[in-house]
Amino acid sequence: MNAIDGRFNRMIPMKAVLTLFVLATFLLGCTQSKEAVSPSSSSAPMTAKPDLHTSQNSLDWAGAYEGVLPCADCPGIKTRLTLNKDGTYERKTQYLERQVTAETVSGVFKWQASGNAVTLDERGGRQQFAVGEGRLTLLYSNGQSAGSPVPNSVLTLVPQESARTISPQTLERYQWTLESATDSQNRRIAMLPPGNDHAVLLNFSGSRLNIQGPCNRIIASYQINDGKQLIVRGGPASTMMACDPALMNADRALSRILANPLNVEMNNDSSPRLRLTSSSNETLTFVGQATPEALYGPGTRMFLEVSAHEVACEHPPAPNTRCLQVRERHFDEQGLPAGAPGEWHPLHENIEGFTHKEGFRNVLRINRFNRNTTSTGASSNLYVLDMIVESELVKP
Repeated sequence: MNAIDGRFNRMIPMKAVLTLFVLATFLLGCTQSKEAVSPSSSSAPMTAKPDLHTSQNSLDWAGAYEGVLPCADCPGIKTRLTLNKDGTYERKTQYLERQVTAETVSGVFKWQASGNAVTLDERGGRQQFAVGEGRLTLLYSNGQSAGSPVPNSVLTLVPQESARTISPQTLERYQWTLESATDSQNRRIAMLPPGNDHAVLLNFSGSRLNIQGPCNRIIASYQINDGKQLIVRGGPASTMMACDPALMNADRALSRILANPLNVEMNNDSSPRLRLTSSSNETLTFVGQATPEALYGPGTRMFLEVSAHEVACEHPPAPNTRCLQVRERHFDEQGLPAGAPGEWHPLHENIEGFTHKEGFRNVLRINRFNRNTTSTGASSNLYVLDMIVESELVKP
């Protein structure tokens, strides 16, 4: 050993050399471990998390749904299906133009494996519905199209309204017919309602209220005050028909009650009822029937001239059936006749709200609705009277 080697051995003892070797080995192992778990390493594949959201767990689906479903031999099936959070349901169905009253069944439903559709039990005919935001869509349950949507088969969620939060949009969904009128002692107010021949009707549209009284029609503006009170305001316009004195008195009694703020209550049953109560506890109770707009969507405005005399139907459903003879009319923005009238033809459908009197010619403003029927015999058109534009007695 030379002098230089001797000095080196004295400067770095053997124990220190071992310590440095162990420390270097430890640091190298940490570096390799970090590289193995590094998220930026190209050898570690990224996996997207599956979307676990379904209609069952992400939508507020419980509630009542209404609409008209297709019918093979009628204009449609008016349907109200209520799904409850406990897995039970209630379904009310009425075959239009075939059933006078609705048929009700109740039972249980199950969610399908996807969590996006439900199946009713045997009492509900095993019907299947896809559940969407505020709607149910009927699905084919058998055949090659099983699981696909049935065209024009959507039920819409009915808004849940309390007595304090009734909205104009909810009131607009129904035509309201006066069922009873009582005073502060719960006694019937004379001549209200006056009878089936002179029904009292309320129709809400936007900020307007159309009131068909026992005799005259009143059009006024209205508002719902904080969802608590109905206030009829503005200068109401009224027809000036002369009727039986009893009906005129009923008109005045109705106008007097509606002239003051009325507390509003409404239930949300299959037969909704609207209760208006005055500060003196006079109470008007109306029953609601869904409007064509609520069932079928917006209608088409048109004018029909109705001949003074009915004619034989071209394809009568029964022998000796008579039909209205009509032709389409056109008017400009000023209300003046425009263009040539259409051809006369029999109208096989009734016009809701219009009663023909033999010998009277009428021009009607009507709304026509498409009922999306699949029946081969039933008409897809529904005609509803909006107003009588002209009326005259035609001399023989």
